[in-house]
Amino acid sequence: MADHFFPLKDRFEVAEGTMAFVFDTSSEPDFSFRAGQYVEVFIKNPPYIDERKDHRDFSITSSPGDKNILMVATRLTGSAFKRSLAEISLGTVCKVEGPFGDFNLHENKDKKAVFIAGGIGITPVRSIIKDATEQKLPHKITLIYSNRNPAGTPFLKDLENFENENPNFKLISKMTEETGQVDANFIKESLGDLSNTAFYIVGPPGMVQGMTKYLEELGVSRDDMRFEEFTGY
Repeated sequence: MADHFFPLKDRFEVAEGTMAFVFDTSSEPDFSFRAGQYVEVFIKNPPYIDERKDHRDFSITSSPGDKNILMVATRLTGSAFKRSLAEISLGTVCKVEGPFGDFNLHENKDKKAVFIAGGIGITPVRSIIKDATEQKLPHKITLIYSNRNPAGTPFLKDLENFENENPNFKLISKMTEETGQVDANFIKESLGDLSNTAFYIVGPPGMVQGMTKYLEELGVSRDDMRFEEFTGY
C-alpha cells in the first residue's frame, strides 16, 4: 500500500468533545477509497507523544464523492496524538496510509441495511450513508444511532439532512439521558420485520457485544451481522 502525504486543511467541532480533521488530497487526483474504509494517519515529530507513538487509525467519514478532501473525526480524549492533531498548524503535511478495511455496504439492493452505531462509531456510517445518498442507491437503509444527548451527537445535523434528501434512509436517534439505552425491545419496535436484513454494528467493544447479544435474542443470524469495533478511544 502506497504512502500518501496530505496537508491538514481544516478542523472543526462536530459535537461536544468531538472534532473533524480535513486533509487536502488534491496533490493526488487518483486517490480513492470505498465508503466505510479507514486510514492510518502519521504526524512527523508530533508535539506530544505517548506509548502509541506518532500514528492512529481513523475511519474515513467523508464520502468518495467529496472532491479533493479526506475527512476523519475523533473524540478528543486527551491522548498525546489527538492533542497533537488538534494543535499542529493547518498546512502541516501528514503521512496517510491506506485505505484499509471492508466495512462496506452490501451489493444486494433487495436486502435491507440496518446500522446500529454509538457515539464516534458513526464515522464510517456517515461515509456510507452520504455515499448512498449522493449515488441515489436503491438500498433501504436504517440507522439506529445512540448518544447521551443531542449536543454530544457527532454529525447529527448531517444525518438529518441525509434523511430529508434520501427517501430510502431512515434515522432513529436514541438519546440515552432522556429515553434510556438501546435494547432488544427498542430494536424490534423500531424495525419491525428483521428478515432479509444485513446488520452493521459499530462502536466500542462493549456496545458491539451488547447489540450482538440483543440481535441474537431476536433471532438474527451472525451470518447477517458485520462488526466494526472502536478500541483505544
